[in-house]
Amino acid sequence: MKENLHSNQSDRPTIIEIKNKTNWLTAFITSIGLIFLSLMGFIIIILGLLQYDDFFALTSLSSITAIIICLFIFFLYIWLWNNFGKTVLTIDPETLTIEYKNKLFTSPKTYLKKETDRFETKDFKIERHQLGVRYHFSISGSTYSVILIQKETETRIVDWLTKDKADEIAGELKRIWY
Repeated sequence: MKENLHSNQSDRPTIIEIKNKTNWLTAFITSIGLIFLSLMGFIIIILGLLQYDDFFALTSLSSITAIIICLFIFFLYIWLWNNFGKTVLTIDPETLTIEYKNKLFTSPKTYLKKETDRFETKDFKIERHQLGVRYHFSISGSTYSVILIQKETETRIVDWLTKDKADEIAGELKRIWY
């Protein structure tokens, strides 16, 4: 993960960019899936248009095409975030804006300084929630997250970091904002 600090002046916001760690197995599988779904979609559309002249057959063809397009968008979502995704933290004197670059269907989130209690790092190797327990195994130790705590509500800012990187980002946020 790469971190860039663009400004240390008080009048300009500080920007921290954290690049996602690329999972090459996911990149390979989703790339093949994208190619396969693209070819399958083109073949079904071309053969369907050439073969069917009935309205109901074309309706059936359009529903199959819609399913393929939805699967393509899902694979594209995973592929873009895995290969090119990065989290951009923009720190102003009174606000923190979190933007996820190259992640489809997400908008920037803004948190106010007066509503924020603190920043912490948390290990999610064993994640307990209301439906049970989930175990995360990582050879590189990337199971830590930087979390923002507001009135005892935890919000993950940056996920799947090593302990050192998570502590570094949380320390930088505390240093700049408090």
